Amino acid sequence: MTNESSVWDRPTRFLHLGLALTVTVQLLVSLFMVPPGSRHPSTLLGHVGFLVHEWAGLCALCIVLAHWTWSILSSGSAGLGHLFPLTRDGRREIAVELRELLSGRLARCGPRGGLSGLVHGLGLLAVSAVAVTGGMLFVMFPANGDPSALAHHIGDLHSLISKLAWTYWCGHIGMAFLHQFAGDDTLRRMFRPR
Repeated sequence: MTNESSVWDRPTRFLHLGLALTVTVQLLVSLFMVPPGSRHPSTLLGHVGFLVHEWAGLCALCIVLAHWTWSILSSGSAGLGHLFPLTRDGRREIAVELRELLSGRLARCGPRGGLSGLVHGLGLLAVSAVAVTGGMLFVMFPANGDPSALAHHIGDLHSLISKLAWTYWCGHIGMAFLHQFAGDDTLRRMFRPR
């Protein structure tokens, strides 16, 4: 039986699902898309992939903005204190959980701060940076595919930060399944419909 203090609130679960879907689409489509003006020859699949990447990226940007708004306006398990548990107690909890992790014990998961909250906060920062730079490219990139020097630099930054997003995505999914197999029932608690 799941106790209510181990379940995220509905808006947080909805925002997490939105980010999970849009970021997953973004990352997977980036493997075969071909942006305009690329040195690689464009195929129909590459062109459609780029269009999907653009529009899913705009959706991700909207969800990121909604998530930050919700985190700023909320308190407790949905607030900034969850994502960045940097108070004295939060830092102490992170230190204890890091020692436990080094001893082979998983940190507790759920709607609380500690190590899992900090990791979520850092992941949200990485996804936010990718979404913002992608949004800037959407606005700045000319239709003819010949970008300005600034757009080119923002594109390079977008590409660099996306590697952090890939790392976070793989690690986050891996830890979720590790917790699930350890008996934490993480996936059902995050994605349950009610």
